[in-house]
Amino acid sequence: MSLHLLIDARAVQKNVDGISRFSLNVTRCIMEKRPDWKITALIGTDAAFHLENTGAEVILDNSSRFKKSANRNLALRINKLAPDAFLNFSMAGPQPDAPSIITVHDLMVLNLPCYFGDSIIRNAISRLLFRNALGDSIGHASAVAVPTMATKLDVMRSFRSATDLVFITGEGQALFTSPVQEQIERQNFFLYVGNARGYKNIPRFLTAYGRLWAMDRKTPPLTMVVRKDRAYSYFRKHLDSNPAFSNIKVLTHISDDELRKLYLTCKALLIPSVYEGFGLPALEAMATGAPVLASKDTALEEVVGDTGILINPYSVIDIMRGMAELSAATPEKLKELGEFGRKRAGLFTWEKTTDCFLEQIEALV
Repeated sequence: MSLHLLIDARAVQKNVDGISRFSLNVTRCIMEKRPDWKITALIGTDAAFHLENTGAEVILDNSSRFKKSANRNLALRINKLAPDAFLNFSMAGPQPDAPSIITVHDLMVLNLPCYFGDSIIRNAISRLLFRNALGDSIGHASAVAVPTMATKLDVMRSFRSATDLVFITGEGQALFTSPVQEQIERQNFFLYVGNARGYKNIPRFLTAYGRLWAMDRKTPPLTMVVRKDRAYSYFRKHLDSNPAFSNIKVLTHISDDELRKLYLTCKALLIPSVYEGFGLPALEAMATGAPVLASKDTALEEVVGDTGILINPYSVIDIMRGMAELSAATPEKLKELGEFGRKRAGLFTWEKTTDCFLEQIEALV
């Protein structure tokens, strides 16, 4: 069956983040699995280079994904192209005539009170606008894609009309083409990879690390790969006042090759978020056999399962307990944890995620 699929990839950033990786990898897999399909992709000017030489027809579009007027105009443009199906990798967007699938990566905007900073008014207004935009998209959608059961439950609680529309896609990782099999000589440092926004739990995380280091100077050094965004200055305030400041190394805007090396050599990855839609760094670390400390009762637990050290992200003491357990673990114990994680990482692939989308698309047209 040959068809014309129009993909909204305007959420892709110049500097690739989690949603960007999701969008780009699924798009590439669709093109590999359905070479006879015509693929048209909407993407911002700064990020268009990500789709160069892929065979996709690229349409540059820098319009807002959350403004009604912009989405109405874009829907008219899409209707003129007459695609057989519309796949939106963002959580809101245009509502064209074609059967549509939207992707909800998480609902932390609605569920975290201070997602937009400390201003109560700003948070209230932003949540209202987001809820309205997402509600419009869900009301129009033929299907709603989510990465985990945790996100599916969030969507069903917030938007009852979506109950019968939601399907789980999972995610994959592309830093390593397959779980790394060779023996790794790991070094004595903990690793953190992510941004510094509220859901990442940076204040509790750094407090726990600083207290553990003050109690035991043999605590491994911490390398933090932190993207410079609106929360970075907030992160620096917490870091600069931390008693373990001299034991913490911060990196920004590193290459994929540098990131691979960190995953391959770290003692363990620490990801004590209070909320995640999936938690891609955990999967990337697991693929190398690195042990992972992650938060229970979040989507991270779906990814890590029983292969990592699970902690209560709201408890500084429990985060300390998890780090101390990893710090004191024997090489044999760390290797065992890593092997369990490596095997589990093989369950998550972009090919499987893409198959979930293809099944839905082909059922709609």
